[in-house]
This record gives sequence, structure tokens and C-alpha cells, in this order.
Amino acid sequence: MRIFVMFGTQDKRFNRLLNAILNSNFVNENEVYVQLGYTKGDYSGINGQEYYTEDELNHQIEIADLIITHAGVGAIVSALKLKKRVIVVPRLGQYKEQNNDHQVQIMERFDKQGYIIPCTDLSKLDETVNNAYNFEPKEYVADKQGIIDEITDFINCIKK
Repeated sequence: MRIFVMFGTQDKRFNRLLNAILNSNFVNENEVYVQLGYTKGDYSGINGQEYYTEDELNHQIEIADLIITHAGVGAIVSALKLKKRVIVVPRLGQYKEQNNDHQVQIMERFDKQGYIIPCTDLSKLDETVNNAYNFEPKEYVADKQGIIDEITDFINCIKK
């Protein structure tokens, strides 16, 4: 299985996810490619780079069997449009991965609609990847009002 992992490109690290991947069993059993963004660390043993062009990123998503991503709306929607199985790991404010926990809300919204597989406990990432083989995501239909609501909520969080 080819797994593509998107850490996001915001200016905060997501080392918690990188460490979980490096310590997982699936990394040895699958082709794993990563887009690290600002996340730093020794990621020898997995393929990837800090950034991809938009075309390269879309290509990586297209050829992957499974996507693991932070809970950025753009990353999730890009994968869903290509009918990919998506595991979403939210960045958390308590670890300084994000300014707040809005990614948890985004993940919960996509999960509630049957589009993604949530993963909030990284000690269970191997199990989540194994379960992803049997997950059949609901076909993605753009929820424009939902996206507008998410953006509005995000802007309101920033203002606080």
C-alpha cells in the first residue's frame, strides 16, 4: 500500500505525528511518502520532502492508496475529491501545533458525515491504518455552507 502523509504547511511543527509514523509498524510494511512542511526531524526510512508544488502534491494524493493528514480543510477535501481513504490527525493547541483546537472541530465534522477516519490517539495509529483497509468513505459532496461556517468559526477564534 502506498501511504501519503500531509503535515500541513503552516509555520508550526507537527513532530507528534512524525514520531508516531516513525515508530509505527506500517512504515516498514508500506511505501510511505511525506510532505513535512515545517516539521523537522530525522525521517530517514521514509520518502518525502518539505514541500511539493501543487501539481506534485495532487500527483502524490492521486497515486496514494491511503492519505494521513492534519485536519486542514484543503488537504482533506483534496483527498476526498479523488475518492481516497483519509485518516485525519488534528493538530492540537496544547502541543503548540496550532494556536487552538479548531482542527478537532473540522475533523469531527468530516467524521460525522462519514468522509474520514479520525485519529486522536496516535498510540493507535497502526490500528487505525489497518482498519482503513475496510473503510468505505461516503462519496464527497461539497458542503459550501458548512465550509463557510468553518471559516467563520476559525476567524472568530483568531479574533479572541
